[in-house]
This record gives sequence, C-alpha cells and structure tokens, in this order.
Amino acid sequence: MFWNLENFYAPLQNNYHRFAIKRDLIVKTIMAVKDKEGEFPFIIGLCETDSYAAVRMLVNNTPLQRLGYKIIHRDSPDKRGIDVALLYREKFFNPLKIRFLRVHSFRTRDILYAKGTVGEDTLHIFVNHWPSKLGGEKSTSLKRLEVASLLKGVTDSIKSANPSALIIAMGDFNDSPSAAALSSLGLNNLSGKLKDSLKASSSAVKGSHKYKGRWEMLDQFLVSDSVRGSARVFYMPHLLTEDTKYYGLKIKRTFIGPRFVGGASDHLPILLRIKL
Repeated sequence: MFWNLENFYAPLQNNYHRFAIKRDLIVKTIMAVKDKEGEFPFIIGLCETDSYAAVRMLVNNTPLQRLGYKIIHRDSPDKRGIDVALLYREKFFNPLKIRFLRVHSFRTRDILYAKGTVGEDTLHIFVNHWPSKLGGEKSTSLKRLEVASLLKGVTDSIKSANPSALIIAMGDFNDSPSAAALSSLGLNNLSGKLKDSLKASSSAVKGSHKYKGRWEMLDQFLVSDSVRGSARVFYMPHLLTEDTKYYGLKIKRTFIGPRFVGGASDHLPILLRIKL
C-alpha cells in the first residue's frame, strides 16, 4: 500500500482533536483493506508526514498496534518539513539494508530504500515523494528529472548485479505515468495501465488525486520485469464527497484552505498485489 497522507503532522496541544480525527480515518482505511483484499497490507509506504512521532501515534495508539507494524523514517531537508516513511510487518518483511537517498542540489524529500527478504525472495523497495509542480511545470520538471536520475542510478546498479532483482518503486511522483522523468527509470509502470483502465470504466473514481475537476494518477507503482503484479486505487465512502463545482465525486481532504473539513487526505491510497 502507498498513501500520501496530506500534511500528517504530529499534533500541538491545541489541535490534538483534529489530529485524532484524521489519524482514525487513516486507520479505518487501512483496516478496511482486509475486508476487500483478504489481508492487511504487509508493507505501507507513506508520504507527507512530518516526524517519527506522528507515525508512531498512527501505529501504536490505534487498532494497528495489534498488527505489529514497524517503522522506518528519517527527517528530510524538505522546506515544508515533510518526509516519507515505511511501515512493515515483521512476519512478512525482514529488512537487511536501509538507506535514505538524498538530492544535494536543492531541498526535497529523501527517497527511502529498504532491501529485505520475503521468505526466500529479496525485495528492493523505494518510497518516493518527488517535487511538485508548484512554481511551474517547466521549471520543476528539471527537479523531478534529477530525483529520477538519483533513483535510476541505484535501481540500475541493483539490476546490473542481479537482472532478476525484484524492485518496487512506489510514491507520489507529482507527474503523470507518461512523464519523461518516470519513463526514464526503465521500470514497468503498473499505474499507467491502471489509469487507462479507470478511464475506460464506469467508475466515478478515475485516479488517485483530483484537481479542478480533473482526475490524475500521481500516486504510482513501478516495478522491475521480474515482479508480477497488479495495482488498484483503493477507496471507501468515507474518503469521498460530492463535487458540487465540477460534478461527480471528489476526495474529502482534511483542510480546504484554513477550514478544517475533517477528511483523511487529498489523495487516495493505492494497492499492489504481487506474486512471489
């Protein structure tokens, strides 16, 4: 599972109630995965959290505690103070190596890299949150290309050592699956196929994010050739609301400007099921 949690910040004294509402909706969604998929997520990539403390309160102070999720997190140099994180269940994933890949030419989120075993197999997992288009698509595309180059350098090295390596790159890439930065990675983009299938379907949800009436697939899974899997956008009624301006449904976010509206996030989570 991957989910952009939209400013999931550890609470100050005067906003714990709002934090708890958001946290409990996130937990409700993760717990609902078992009802739809038959099992809780073994691995969860997160972005837009500000601290280990916020993730710890998500995992330890809720019904998720009984599932035994462990946390991988490090503060990044991002200007907004937001980071990526990884939750994993020890009975499924055993980390052998953890790295945080950092771009040094500008301040942005690190890429979290976790190498670990699943039974007799080894998984290479990357959690991403690439620079947004704030400031203009043309100027920010260069930043996304630079982050892509950093990721590609590591994944190419892994594939060079083992052409059959099992690689999963997940994240909010802040671009469409067909963008140059994503195409440059040399990985299979399962979310590109998912976007096409949603567009052709009768579903009211056509992506993982909606902006000014347009559904986008910013949240994606990219995998190496050896990974056999399928991706989907996961949604429940409590994650959506009526789109009175552009019609249909939209995602019920936490804030609209300064106004607290009590949703979980402005993104929907995405799921990946793989066969090993």
